[in-house]
Amino acid sequence: MSTPAPTSVAKQSLDEDYTLKPVPVLTGSGAYFTRVTGGQVQGAPSLSPLLLVPIGDNFLIEAKGALADTYNKDSQGNFGGTVSYGMTYAQADYITKYVTMTAGRFITPFGIYGERLAPNWIKALQVTPLIVPVTSLSSLGGMLRGGIPAGTEKVNLNYAFYFSANNTNHIVATDRSTGGRIGFFLPGPRLEFGASYQQVLQADRAHSAGFHFVWQPNAVPLSLRSEYVRQSGTRGSGYWVESAYRLSQIPSLKRVEIVGRGQQFFAAGHLPAATVKKLGALGMDTNQADFGMNYYFRSDVRASSSYGRQFVLGRNANLWTIGMTYRFVTPLWPGGGVM
Repeated sequence: MSTPAPTSVAKQSLDEDYTLKPVPVLTGSGAYFTRVTGGQVQGAPSLSPLLLVPIGDNFLIEAKGALADTYNKDSQGNFGGTVSYGMTYAQADYITKYVTMTAGRFITPFGIYGERLAPNWIKALQVTPLIVPVTSLSSLGGMLRGGIPAGTEKVNLNYAFYFSANNTNHIVATDRSTGGRIGFFLPGPRLEFGASYQQVLQADRAHSAGFHFVWQPNAVPLSLRSEYVRQSGTRGSGYWVESAYRLSQIPSLKRVEIVGRGQQFFAAGHLPAATVKKLGALGMDTNQADFGMNYYFRSDVRASSSYGRQFVLGRNANLWTIGMTYRFVTPLWPGGGVM
């Protein structure tokens, strides 16, 4: 009996009918980091579980929580900690080819950092950019998002539009606001750029506008990304530019990634002293530079370290961070995969 040629086997497998059986999955990350800010040492263990529950071919329920403990020594040398917890998002999605309809609590679609880079096992630098708190980080309401060809295969348009209600609960607090993001992705050069807008519909009714840029060239393992945001109210404006380079072209250093980021934050002008005190870091002009290195033991285990220098009027500081992240994925039901 003759053996079929590999090409015949491949064609036969492609022609066969198959179905994909989705199952619930528990994923997320655990981490431990030591941070030294201006000489003050902090330990910060954290856990971020994410539950994904597919229902049929078009529905998905997803929920992500966050639990963290930050502790340090007091003036007597005793350790004390502050536990924080919250619900990052809990949403139901109806997915079609060009649009996904979402209801619940979700990450506000403004810029790229919150949705794409914020998880500790993804971000190249563990220090969060200064401009992230300028806009609402989470929303409670509805969202439409998706992507379509922009008249040609060389350009793809991605979009997200949302509306959020006001919620004062400390775990799932949100502002009443509306807005969205539009981006253009060029698959050839692997380049994306876009703009975001947010209108707060309460308090001072401030609006925010932002721009983002991402480039991952084909020739080298480099990621270059940047964001800019400006708010009309009390939270000021700023930008960050970050570059991450994986040393995969050097066999002995292929698990190493080096990262650099520069950023500036400009506080809103003519703020009363009481408002500056309330805003904290958003009440003062700040310049900051960070440099870091990541080492990938495996695809799910990574060690990270970084050094930064922050320049703030009257209190410049060194920022040190070192620690590890672990990402886990656990199917919660047997039999998932291709059937």
